[in-house]
Amino acid sequence: MHGSSQLPLTLALAFALLCVGCTQVHAQDGLFRCSVQYRCSDEKELAWAMADERCYVFHNNCLLKVEQCARKSSGRSELVETSREICKPSCTKDCPVIYEPVCAQIFQEEYLTFSNECEMRNYICTNERPYSFLAVGECVEDPVG
Repeated sequence: MHGSSQLPLTLALAFALLCVGCTQVHAQDGLFRCSVQYRCSDEKELAWAMADERCYVFHNNCLLKVEQCARKSSGRSELVETSREICKPSCTKDCPVIYEPVCAQIFQEEYLTFSNECEMRNYICTNERPYSFLAVGECVEDPVG
């Protein structure tokens, strides 16, 4: 009897995990679709935007539009285009002291591992070095992506 009472809980947990996975796949699908739609060049002309009281820096305005498109399709808050002078003071946020590593490729240059996404965003904005690749986990020598 005890095992049968855990079945609904187990099924509910499995469904919740499936929903989280579907949300992540949907977000990645939206980013891919938006990237194909805009077909950005690698021309460097930094673009600045704000969302959720945080400053974001992009390699160029086209890549900002790709991110905006992906945000809309995933239901996240929209970016508001702004200037470097207005945005830059909001580059750094207090980050949690947790180790949830992310690997970012600074736009078509080196790969760097950050202790968490917050730390990565602080670095990218403060140093005006946007990324072109982001993955969960530590960087490896030859990332696949």
